[in-house]
Amino acid sequence: MKSIRNFFRHFVASRFGARQSEKATTPSVPNAPRVDFSYTVYWTKHVRQWDAARRAAVREALLQVISRPGFEPNAYERRYTVTGLDDLAHSGASLIALKKVLAAFEGE
Repeated sequence: MKSIRNFFRHFVASRFGARQSEKATTPSVPNAPRVDFSYTVYWTKHVRQWDAARRAAVREALLQVISRPGFEPNAYERRYTVTGLDDLAHSGASLIALKKVLAAFEGE
């Protein structure tokens, strides 16, 4: 299948000059707004299912992790665990997005 795709890509490029298909196949570069948006959507899906007590408990544990010396809001490296959240490690940017989502749900 790949060879057929490559054949047509090269055929079109040789006939029409510029490679039109390169724009569609170039992956987007992850940047801070894109990473923040992705984590915010992820945490919104989870937090909206929690009751107020769980939100408050996770927020308290989260603030302890974020306020530690050496905390870094890194994009992908999973370094930090939050008590009561889950058994997984999360990146710093993910936890910052969780803090933002919990603040948005604080009034409910």
